Amino acid sequence: MPSRSTAAAASLVVVALSLAGCSFSIPVEVEASSSPTASSSAPTPSPTDDSDTDDPMADALAERDQFLADQQLPLDGSPLVAVTPAQQEFIAQQRAFIESQGGTWDAQTESISLALAADACETAILNYHEVDAPLLQAHVASSPVFAQLLPADFPEDQRAAAERNVASVMVFGAGFLCPEDGPQWEAAFTEVYG
Repeated sequence: MPSRSTAAAASLVVVALSLAGCSFSIPVEVEASSSPTASSSAPTPSPTDDSDTDDPMADALAERDQFLADQQLPLDGSPLVAVTPAQQEFIAQQRAFIESQGGTWDAQTESISLALAADACETAILNYHEVDAPLLQAHVASSPVFAQLLPADFPEDQRAAAERNVASVMVFGAGFLCPEDGPQWEAAFTEVYG
């Protein structure tokens, strides 16, 4: 589980966007096509030579499906709500942080925070748990959740700071939802964003 110092460093999406001069009233819906189940945000891994399995991608897809079942996140596009103990702890810490910064917590923020974290975990699974800086950059560039939060018309002078803050929420959440991948996400984040 991420350390408290990581929690302090992780900003919530609302804080990220409000500090960047943008209100968080944009309608962000976590639809089936942009939910953490959408594999479009995960760069396609190339199969490796692994004598232990006949089809590494099939194994990764099966692991992804099991992860989604374990997380109990809806697949129908409805808002995501923390249901597992790890999700609840992640959301409790995120909510405490945003409120300590003067922000307001709402159901949309919870749903987006969970979508960011689950999407990162799915990406790690589909890339055989090999997370590095290039993967983080590819994930941010292709994630439908990031695209909804930071659309093409987002002010360019605010994009880098907002992207970093959104990515910090994603990485922090991944430390709860897929703790085995958390350290790699944190290292990649540090390499990309400093």
